[in-house]
Amino acid sequence: MAGGEPELFVAIAALAVSIVALMATFMQVIQQYYASASGYSKCNEKVMGGWAKSKSRHFSWDELRYEVQFEAPVIFVSPPTNKRGPVQDAEIYVLNGTEKSKAATDTTSNLDESKDKTAKESIHTADNERASWLVLLNAVQDMEAKSAAWQREQYKRLSSLGPPQINRPELPSEPPSFDHHHSLAVVVQRKRKTWDTMPSSVSRPYATTTICHLVEMMAALGVHWKEFDRNADRYRAEGNGFMLMGERLSDLGLIFSFQVYGKYRFESSRVIPVDDVKELCFGFVPTIYRETVDHSRLGGPSDEPWNFAFLHGYLHMATRRDISETLIAIGCNKNTVRRFTHESGKTAHLFPLSFEILGMIARTFHIRNSCFTYLPNPTPDRWKEKSFSLRKMLGAYGSRFEDDISGSPRNAAVRSRIARHIEEISRYQGASQGLLRLQALHSALDDADEVLTARARSRRQSIADEPHLSDASAQDPARKRAQKLRRRMVMNVLRYHIQEVVRLLNRNLEAQQLQVPEQSPTSPISRRQASADGDRGPFEDINESSPDEVHIAFMDVYFGVIRGQVAYLARESVKRRLDRRQEAEPHQHASFGGRTWRNSGDTNSSLAVLDDAEPAVSGVDEPKDGDGLGSADGDQDGEMTSLANEPVGYDDVWESSTARKR
Repeated sequence: MAGGEPELFVAIAALAVSIVALMATFMQVIQQYYASASGYSKCNEKVMGGWAKSKSRHFSWDELRYEVQFEAPVIFVSPPTNKRGPVQDAEIYVLNGTEKSKAATDTTSNLDESKDKTAKESIHTADNERASWLVLLNAVQDMEAKSAAWQREQYKRLSSLGPPQINRPELPSEPPSFDHHHSLAVVVQRKRKTWDTMPSSVSRPYATTTICHLVEMMAALGVHWKEFDRNADRYRAEGNGFMLMGERLSDLGLIFSFQVYGKYRFESSRVIPVDDVKELCFGFVPTIYRETVDHSRLGGPSDEPWNFAFLHGYLHMATRRDISETLIAIGCNKNTVRRFTHESGKTAHLFPLSFEILGMIARTFHIRNSCFTYLPNPTPDRWKEKSFSLRKMLGAYGSRFEDDISGSPRNAAVRSRIARHIEEISRYQGASQGLLRLQALHSALDDADEVLTARARSRRQSIADEPHLSDASAQDPARKRAQKLRRRMVMNVLRYHIQEVVRLLNRNLEAQQLQVPEQSPTSPISRRQASADGDRGPFEDINESSPDEVHIAFMDVYFGVIRGQVAYLARESVKRRLDRRQEAEPHQHASFGGRTWRNSGDTNSSLAVLDDAEPAVSGVDEPKDGDGLGSADGDQDGEMTSLANEPVGYDDVWESSTARKR
């Protein structure tokens, strides 16, 4: 018995070793199976934040391995009321900055995360492991939350002024709500993915979007493109503390990285959250003549030629070439178009002429009672805010507007309404009166649009407030013809206005090109000769004016030179067109089966206008010189009547269109 004890100990030891070996083998087998779940460790909270809760392992009996599944966002831009998304049967989550939205989308605030770090960590710690799409979603939540808080603060500042007075428009107690007034929002859907489909060159889960939605989101965040080369697949955008870098991966496609590199703000610089803003990101500008369209992404102005886009209410302003083609569609002459295509041509005075075109006929994007005023720049030019004062410009405009022009027909109602708006806007210039000033500007734009379109609005709202709003009177054939005539009248004024401004801007350049070769353009003789011949352009006075007087000099040129010339050229062009058509009238009777001219004679003008597509109608919008256009103002009791049915002249159209720019 005693001799068997050593064998027992050996057996026990062997059993223990065997058990350990078996356990090690078993653990190794388990580890091998778990190791087959590649990518599981990369779907952690440091990378995906709250989205890491969606990761899971599923055992595949067919392949005897684990498959890693996780949820990643599909990001797109749409109205908050949209119920359809790219992921079928998946719930749509709107990023509106509320705590409920953050909880539903597993997002936080980039600012909140930085507060939790020490000063040393915030400097030396770069969250390279964080998925950039999570940073983007957090930035969008910050944009909505911070801008909404700032707008509420503006309403509180206004309420400190006391109750509305008689001379102050009444505003609601609360700002416009996100759900009922915003038509542009960033939304996400959850899409279940598997790590098996991840490209080998991608080490972290990625979100999915389209290039157009990415451009729109960057515009909303205040990010500007520095490089957008589709041939070399190089993309870079910066601005407002954000940076976006993009390149092409051979096995995936375009991939972008979004990071925060500085402080960002979403207050007064917040882009207006309306759906029409998306078109500005690609250089298309809806005009006041564009009909209400379906905001679905199927189809758009880019699907048609540039002239078709203009005829249907768009301006294409993305490049200098696009601007020149738009000018051709407007009807500008070759000299004007050439100035926009050649680098030597001057197309700017206090600001580029492209912004002047937008101000005259672009659609109003502002949401009534809202504080947001910024828009993406659809042109290749830059707007320099500090080069002049818009407040002083409006004051100079109001001073010159009151001056009468002998022999120029002007509608009393239109003139009185514009003067009233100028006075009201000038009254609200205090820092705490920004909302009142925007309210007055919005009403002024609505009235100017009625004059320029001859279309009355049932309520004084822009298309940004109610995209489905339509004018019932537009169904009337007579009203349609009147609106078509008014549009032709405005296009006439716009065409000659652009031509005259460009001609005067390049007056000295044209004079130098006409000099004889023997005479140096910089010699004293040539300078004296130019002065003697009166070649000094009117815009030279603007260049030589001091910053305090440049606004007066600018309006002196516009009212003293350009307005009269534009109205004269527009009237003469109509007369020439009518003379040519009257001469061809017998041929039209023979060729078109008795198509006749019509002129009812019941308006202020005896001129008839024959449209190329419609029968001729009475020229309600073609007054002759000296036909004093008078009309009751209709505002004596404080009620603002519609200006859509007012007969106007070319001076009224010029003043209404230029007033939209101020």
